[in-house]
Amino acid sequence: MEFIVLVDTREHAQEVVRHIKEAGCRVLKTKLEAGDYVAGEYVFERKSVDDFVNSVIEGRVFEQAERLKSSGLKPVVVVEGDLWRELRYRRISPNAVLGALLALSSMGVGLVYTEDKAQTGVLVCLAARRAKKAAKAPAPKKKEADVRSLQIALLASLPGIGPRRAEELLKKYGTPLNALLNYKSWEVDSKSHTLIKRVLETPFDASNTLDDYLGP
Repeated sequence: MEFIVLVDTREHAQEVVRHIKEAGCRVLKTKLEAGDYVAGEYVFERKSVDDFVNSVIEGRVFEQAERLKSSGLKPVVVVEGDLWRELRYRRISPNAVLGALLALSSMGVGLVYTEDKAQTGVLVCLAARRAKKAAKAPAPKKKEADVRSLQIALLASLPGIGPRRAEELLKKYGTPLNALLNYKSWEVDSKSHTLIKRVLETPFDASNTLDDYLGP
């Protein structure tokens, strides 16, 4: 069985990739929606101790953790290096880091500490070797369009309206249908009225055009 690790195209730690290969795994570069590596049922976010501390200070680590969880795989943050030694030289309370570690654990995100890039590479390959089937890149979740956005987009597509005015019309008339039925009372300029009338009342024909109404 071939053991495959997916590596995000934005991950530039070539030494990690080299150790993944040396541990007996094949590497495939691809764009991942979350994490740096996908191996078996795991998705890994690799962080040097310096980057991990910065991400705690900036709050990025929790946003990244949420993205890892949304992948549908088992999320793991790999902290690479001596974290506690790093904290001796940083202006952040160790308690803040401990709190962040607890928060990640409560989110269901695993934490693994490795000494260096070599250990990280071995760890990722081990995850792939434990897999019952080859890794597949997690499919991005489809964004569901909400009704409100579709309603605004519907009216905004009319000449001279746009998103802002469409929202104003919806607030005034309640529904897109009611707004369209009362389009003659919309507070828009005469040219826009003419174009909107043309769009709404002209029978469908492939040769229809607004060019004659747009003017020079």
